[in-house]
This record gives sequence, structure tokens and C-alpha cells, in this order.
Amino acid sequence: MTTIKKVSLIGSLVIITSVGGYGGYQWINEKIINPTTIIFVFLGIGLLFQSITWGDMNGKQERKKDELEKHITLVSSKISYYLLLLLMIIVLVISERVTAMNDIKNIPLVVVIALAWITMPITEYVVSKKYS
Repeated sequence: MTTIKKVSLIGSLVIITSVGGYGGYQWINEKIINPTTIIFVFLGIGLLFQSITWGDMNGKQERKKDELEKHITLVSSKISYYLLLLLMIIVLVISERVTAMNDIKNIPLVVVIALAWITMPITEYVVSKKYS
């Protein structure tokens, strides 16, 4: 394990434990759930997994990608897109407690889900035009 990977892993764990610990303290003692805490804990988790996968908090090293790295990036991008879309729909259903589309009151979240739904097809179209 390289020094950079060790520092990345330790830094990620420090972010998760310190921010998460403080957020847990606020939640238990003050009954406050701070959105900033949630974002920074998830940022730390993302950095942790990026460090584990690529060995650096900045992502892949500045070298030519081999075919396996390209395949991993492509497959994980598509899976994460659809997973994120599904999770957004689950959050909408749970937060709104709806059974019918007409019952939804959180229009901004619906707009974000709709935009997320069309992001990949539009991006694939634009990229395909670049190569054709």
C-alpha cells in the first residue's frame, strides 16, 4: 500500500468519524439533524471508497487507463446512474407518503428526478454525435 493511499484512507476515516461523531452528538443532545453534516459524512464515505478503489483521493492516477479501468468506470457509471435514480424515487415516495402521482406536493424533487431521468440519454446522444 502506497503512502498516498494510506494518507487518503486515514483522511477519509478522520472526516467520517469527526463529522459523523459531531453530527451524532448534535442529534442525540440537541435533537438537530444538520444537512451539512449529512453532506460531509457522505463526502467522506465517497472519498474512502475512491481511495480504496484507485489509491488516491484525487481519483485515478495520471497515467494511461488500461482496458480494465475503462470497463470498471463505464459499468460503475451506468449502475450508479440507475441506482441513484431509483433511490431518488424511493426518497420521493417515502418523504411524500404518496400512492398516486397526483398526490405529490414536492415539485422541486420531482423536477430533479425528471432531469436525472433524461441526463444519461442526452449525454450519450451528445457524445455519440462527437464520434459520428
